[in-house]
Amino acid sequence: MPLKTLRHWVEYALSRLAIGVMRMAGIDASAHAFAWLGRKIGPRTRRHQQSLRNLAIAFPHKSATERARIALAMWDNMGRVAAELILLDRILADPARVAITGTEELETAVRNREPQVGVTLHAGNWELAIWPVKKLGGDPAGVYRPLSNPLIDRLVRTRRSALFSGGLFAKGPEEGPRAAKVMIDFVRNGGWLGFVADHVDRRGIPVDFLGQDIRVTHVPALIARHTNAQVWVARTIRIGTESRFRIDARKLDLPTSDDKREDACHATQMIFSQFEAWIREHPEQWQWWNIRVPREAPRVKAPEAATPDQARRTPQHMTA
Repeated sequence: MPLKTLRHWVEYALSRLAIGVMRMAGIDASAHAFAWLGRKIGPRTRRHQQSLRNLAIAFPHKSATERARIALAMWDNMGRVAAELILLDRILADPARVAITGTEELETAVRNREPQVGVTLHAGNWELAIWPVKKLGGDPAGVYRPLSNPLIDRLVRTRRSALFSGGLFAKGPEEGPRAAKVMIDFVRNGGWLGFVADHVDRRGIPVDFLGQDIRVTHVPALIARHTNAQVWVARTIRIGTESRFRIDARKLDLPTSDDKREDACHATQMIFSQFEAWIREHPEQWQWWNIRVPREAPRVKAPEAATPDQARRTPQHMTA
């Protein structure tokens, strides 16, 4: 057996053992244990220093102590998310753990089976953001990056099947245009496709986000524009420090012109302006290392978040 294959099987066996222990311990005990690990291990990593740099840019008027407190709380939340991913089925089986706001318009969208694209960010427990669509009778699909260990990747995909009954589309350079065509066809045929879309993408388009000019993917907005799909932005907020959540979703009114790419650029800025407003409400629940340190010193802005109305104006650097 090749060494790489052996390593994959050892990792898989350890993962199965950990899952068994966590399922015996239950949701709350497992989440508390992983939160403790997150607080102990996270601050020792390079991602912690990167998070502190990004926090200093986003919140220049906060003290270093305040920003350190936010970063530590972030690691607490990240640890809880790691445990909750394994126990998603139990969380979804308990109605008291997940509240959903503003379902009327969302219910209509699901019932009509029209093309829909949903985007969320790494906040609270983002794995649950698509749950309202599934609960209201939809069959949403998701986009994810496969793990390097195929055995663990298959295990994680199985855990997510309760949420993504429409399937999971793998992303990455090896998939290329074929994957994009499959996703476009899925949406065009009335599917609901969900993205976690707050990553930096060096091949993407520039947006203003948390005091920095960064490049992000505009694929969700581009797919929506090509398929005339509605775009929904959702967040999952953790209530306190327990495994209890509130999911908020809202539909964006996207620009429409003869230039689909420019429309997608405008829509992407709208999405990230909404992300920023939400992050500033609960900064301890967002994954702050998502913004990579640029090669040159970033431009520092005032900490006020742009509103969705302000985001409708065309930034100079986004003209086609």
